[in-house]
Amino acid sequence: MKNVLLIALLVAGSFVAKAQHQASAHTLTVNVTDLKTESGAVYASLQDTNQKALQSQAAVVQKSNAQLVFQNVQPGTYAVRLFHDENNNKKMDTGLFGIPKEGWGVSNNVKASFGPPKFDAMLFTVNSDKSITIHIN
Repeated sequence: MKNVLLIALLVAGSFVAKAQHQASAHTLTVNVTDLKTESGAVYASLQDTNQKALQSQAAVVQKSNAQLVFQNVQPGTYAVRLFHDENNNKKMDTGLFGIPKEGWGVSNNVKASFGPPKFDAMLFTVNSDKSITIHIN
């Protein structure tokens, strides 16, 4: 009888922990501005502190802006990287030396200088529903 009661308590506890885990998830809204054209789509990646992509989103460009919404984001530290796929080929077009031909942006609007922006400078904290704005370079 003790084993049945113990198992029942463990199962009930796991359901409560799962419900609390989901309840703490947040929504991250990314507003993208300053797109150079009204064509194409914006592709974005939400990354953890190890630069691992956790979620990816795409949004159609509307009036030189786009909005991407990441759901079920757990409290923590993240970065967002995105690019404006102006020609709809679903990839970032680059030129000589890998320099982007299409617009791009990162969280905190970190600028590049002689290479990609520093990842640590892109990091921000999510501990509630959050909205950020990224300007296209």
